[in-house]
Amino acid sequence: MRLILLLFLATLTACTLTQEPKEPASTLASKAPMAPYTVNQYVGDLTAQLSRIQGPMKSNARIAVTSFYMANNLNSGLATGTSTGLSQQIQESLLTQFSQLGYFVIEYRLENTLNLKPTADSILSRNIAKLRQRQDIDFIITGTLTKQQHAYIVNARLVNLQDQRIVSAATTEIPDNVMWSHEKIKQRGSQLYRSEY
Repeated sequence: MRLILLLFLATLTACTLTQEPKEPASTLASKAPMAPYTVNQYVGDLTAQLSRIQGPMKSNARIAVTSFYMANNLNSGLATGTSTGLSQQIQESLLTQFSQLGYFVIEYRLENTLNLKPTADSILSRNIAKLRQRQDIDFIITGTLTKQQHAYIVNARLVNLQDQRIVSAATTEIPDNVMWSHEKIKQRGSQLYRSEY
């Protein structure tokens, strides 16, 4: 009986000394939902802020809208990677929204002639040789993007080209998942997180 009791106590002691193996911490990122608004809706915030112009402005003042570059790479740094197209979409949305508000917005990318191709027609270009030699622009909307962990901070300004004075400025935050449904792999810090296999 003593032997059985000793064996029973030894078994209980051994059970309490051994720990259950812990489940490894999951490195799977939960699927991020789509941003609640479209790029055009986020740009609406910029448009509302930019339309609060300081000082007088002629009703026929000609406004052009440029591409938005990354603040740390003004020469060629368009938003890239999973946000491809964000820079151009901000530009296009601002051009559309300012036109809808009744501002005299010009399209400086117009070629001198219409180009007919077998599957498409085009009159827009970024080739300087094909554009009008003189562009009459009074004001320009320009801006930058700064990448944050979860979003882009967009800073925009309306500038008087005659004296380079900023007549209005705006800022908004656009989530980095506004241009796609979700990522399979996301990097946070120095770690990679996979949301699906």
